[in-house]
Amino acid sequence: MMKSLAPVALTGIAGVILWKILQILMAPVIAWIIGVLAIGLKIGLVVAVACLAIYGVRRVMRTRAENQAEA
Repeated sequence: MMKSLAPVALTGIAGVILWKILQILMAPVIAWIIGVLAIGLKIGLVVAVACLAIYGVRRVMRTRAENQAEA
């Protein structure tokens, strides 16, 4: 009976060891992923603000040109 339970016990021990290794390795991986996402968010916000600024400047210039054409 004990011989048949040995693989189960070894699998459990191996599982616990692998779980601990993953816990140690995943902390820096998760931090790196969050850092990359934060940089992407900053770049996206800069692009969005630049697009809004360009749109606003073009709208103001178009409005001024239309006002000068009417006068």
